[in-house]
Amino acid sequence: MKRISYLFLLGFLISLVASSCSNTKTYAQLLNEQKDLIDAYIKRNNIEVVSTFPTDTPWVKNGKDVYVLTKSGLYFHMVNPGDLSSMDTLVLKNLVVPRFKEYTLNVISDTISNWNTVDYPYPSDFIYGDLTQSCKAFHETASYMKRNESQAKIIVPSGIGFNADLLSVTPKAFDIKIKYQK
Repeated sequence: MKRISYLFLLGFLISLVASSCSNTKTYAQLLNEQKDLIDAYIKRNNIEVVSTFPTDTPWVKNGKDVYVLTKSGLYFHMVNPGDLSSMDTLVLKNLVVPRFKEYTLNVISDTISNWNTVDYPYPSDFIYGDLTQSCKAFHETASYMKRNESQAKIIVPSGIGFNADLLSVTPKAFDIKIKYQK
């Protein structure tokens, strides 16, 4: 009886090792695939990437959307600067309520969520500056948007996205609008 137990255990261990050695990718390979996916998305969508924020030039140049690549790896494109008549701008500890559409970067991108805070009875929100709430990319994006009703498009590598995207090394694109409350 012991011999059968040992054989069963040995067979289980061999199958476990064999399945773990199957066609898995290293983290470096996943990061390279992520970069390739972002680059292909940028090319397909006629995006021009720059390293400094436009000051006197529009966010569209020669028919291409201009995205700023920040130090964190976020790609940011301002669509609408928001309520310019108000002197109020976003400051630390403001409550931010983002509305966003979330997309995959595949050739045929899937809309994962559609203006999610409108669809839910309790909209998602976060305290600006509290990085334990939301993802780093949303905090950084809000810091560039600054005003109520501002709109932007962003490309978020997994390292600054939501935890689920970090674990699967999945970049995402977002159309985002913000409102904030003091």
